Amino acid sequence: MKKRILLFVSIVSLSLAFNSCSSDDDSGASTSGNIVGKWIFLKQGEISGGEEVLYPYENSCSSANDFTELFSNGTLRDVYYNSSCSESVDNATWSRSGNMITVSYGPGESSTSEIIELTSTKLKVKYYDEVDEIYYLTEFVRD
Repeated sequence: MKKRILLFVSIVSLSLAFNSCSSDDDSGASTSGNIVGKWIFLKQGEISGGEEVLYPYENSCSSANDFTELFSNGTLRDVYYNSSCSESVDNATWSRSGNMITVSYGPGESSTSEIIELTSTKLKVKYYDEVDEIYYLTEFVRD
C-alpha cells in the first residue's frame, strides 16, 4: 500500500510540470519542462531535518523497471512489476494548477504533489503525507 501511495504521489507530481511553473523557486532548479512521457523511478526518500535524504529506488523485478507514463490527454498509467516480473497497471487522470499536480485514481482517491525539478531528463517531486507528517520525495529519469 505504501508503494502505491508513493507511486501515486509521484505521478501527481509529474503532472505539475506539464504546464508552465512559477519562476520563484529559490533552488534555481527548472520546473518548466515538458512532463508528458515515460518516467522511470530512480530515487525515493524524504525531507528530514530540512535536508533531502534520497535512496536508490528498488525495483522488485530484476529485469524490468517500475515507471509512470503521463499522456497529453490528461491520463496516466503507473506500471510496476512484482518479484516474478508480473506487470501491474494502475490507470488514473492528472491535472495541473500552478506548481501543483493532482492525480486521481477514482472517487476519493487523489493526491497532490509539487514539482521540485523538471528537466528534459530528470523529474523530482515532493508530497506531504498527513498520516506520517513528513514530506516524501521521488526522483525519476525520462525513458
